[in-house]
Amino acid sequence: MTPKDARPSPDVDPATDPVISPVADSVRVLRKRAEALAGEKDGEAPENLDALSPEIARRALHELRVHQIELEMQNEELRRTQEELEVSRARYFDLYDLAPVGYFTLSEHGLILEANLTAAKLLGVARGALVKQPLSRFILGEDQETYYLYRKALLETGAPQAWELRVLKKDAAPFWVRVEATTATDADGALVFRAVVSDITESKRAEEQRAKLEVQNRQLQKAEGLGRMAAAIAHHFNNHLTAVMGNLELSLDDLPRGGRAAGRVADALRAARDAANVSKLMLTYLGQTQARHEPLDLSDLCRGSLPVLRSTLPKDVVIETDLPTAGPTVSANANQLRQALTNLVTNAWEAGGDAHSAIYLSVKTVSPADISVSHRFPVDWFPHDHGYACLEVVDAGSGIADKDIEKIFDPFFSSKFTGRGLGLAVVLGIVRGHRGAVMVETEPGWGSTFRVFLPVSDQAVLRPPEQASQSSECGGGGTVLLVEDEPMVRKISEAVLRSLGFAVLVAQDGVEAVEIFRHHAHEVRFVICDLTMPRMNGWETLAALRGLAPGIPVILASGYDEAHVMAGDHPELPQAFLSKPYQLQGLRDAIGRALVHGKKLSGP
Repeated sequence: MTPKDARPSPDVDPATDPVISPVADSVRVLRKRAEALAGEKDGEAPENLDALSPEIARRALHELRVHQIELEMQNEELRRTQEELEVSRARYFDLYDLAPVGYFTLSEHGLILEANLTAAKLLGVARGALVKQPLSRFILGEDQETYYLYRKALLETGAPQAWELRVLKKDAAPFWVRVEATTATDADGALVFRAVVSDITESKRAEEQRAKLEVQNRQLQKAEGLGRMAAAIAHHFNNHLTAVMGNLELSLDDLPRGGRAAGRVADALRAARDAANVSKLMLTYLGQTQARHEPLDLSDLCRGSLPVLRSTLPKDVVIETDLPTAGPTVSANANQLRQALTNLVTNAWEAGGDAHSAIYLSVKTVSPADISVSHRFPVDWFPHDHGYACLEVVDAGSGIADKDIEKIFDPFFSSKFTGRGLGLAVVLGIVRGHRGAVMVETEPGWGSTFRVFLPVSDQAVLRPPEQASQSSECGGGGTVLLVEDEPMVRKISEAVLRSLGFAVLVAQDGVEAVEIFRHHAHEVRFVICDLTMPRMNGWETLAALRGLAPGIPVILASGYDEAHVMAGDHPELPQAFLSKPYQLQGLRDAIGRALVHGKKLSGP
């Protein structure tokens, strides 16, 4: 076919003929452009074409020029396409390889077929070393089952899956990732998995921190609630026990010594005293019993307590010690620290069971940095002092389960059949009252270690002063004004005071007391006034009475702890405080103190 025959038929319009494809149309446009350019170059043809060829040679030369131009234009298009491909490839590198998450393509059997640079960086392995490796190789052993279960679900259902697990990184600790995977097919139609892997270590840490804060919040709310409850119980409970113990003491005095009835009343009185002690222990747990603190040598206190401790334990239980010759010194109440030490040693013995066991007791000085945050109580405590004395008690028991560690300092909680339920609670309360903390280190099957941390004191340890005997000023005679709103307590208190030889004026509240005192001020020798009363409380009553008679001795009585009752600024203070429930001797002592101080104020 000649070039002339190759031209389109003049009867067919390529622009409107629907038979001509878009590709052919592009070729036609390209050819027209090439012919136009070739026409511009026709003048460059040799002048003597007749010597070379006929007319058809001229047309062939034209066609060659057209083809040459077409090739040049195609080459230009190829260059532009190549540049666009390079730009696309660079964009792909940015979007895929440098993505903030790891991309994996896995085979049906879990082999890595492809991974981006982020994935390789997450695992600390060169990208080339990942290919053909099973992804499970980089998953922590404990989380392998999780991976297989989700991969199985992905394979069986084809539905997208998401899960969390820990992966291994070369020369680093395992870390948490979130995996989101779906199924796809590759170019050959084979089933593959596409997985997106995100590092969620920081969010996991934040989640753990939130969980710790929630535990702390629960502990604080529990302590606050227990504090309100214990204070209310102490007030009401001690009021009732005052009536019980007072009546029992009076009954005991009226009964023949050595009789059966006297023995039973004595037993009831001992039980009532034990019940009163439970109330005090609850307040101790909450740190609401404040006592006088003085510089103490912690090692000396432990050494001095050993004979009593050993006498209370079975003979086959050994206490091994590591106590410095001197120090460290702490500012504390000796009786409370002995109580805490006794409770810790008793707990260690009970943890050891019936078999022969050893208890290790040691004292040392540590820095705040040495005090671990883990399993430390109270949960809101932080070390603020430069140094801390550490009292350590180690048992050889079976350890404490993780689920119980948060509860072991709760009142009446015990995982042991023989446990009393208040020992560790009281330890925590005493330590809380001394601005310290308790840390528990335990492992099931390997025993437990309890460490008590108390701020080190730079004060010198003083020798205990000689106890001077005080002459009792509780001589019978005179009139007492008794102010008490509880009928039973009022009745028994009046009876006890009359048994001591006093005449008693009784008032149901502060308002009535002031009115009675106005008429009998010259008769009243001293006043016993309850703290919590309707209309006018104890402090208000005390101030009103002192307004009428500035030197009148007053005993303030309450079921609350003395330190909390006396806290704060008050215009007038009592000569003595009487803690409910009180016994006959306690009442005598309070009266004696009040009358001695009252005499000092009024002069000789």
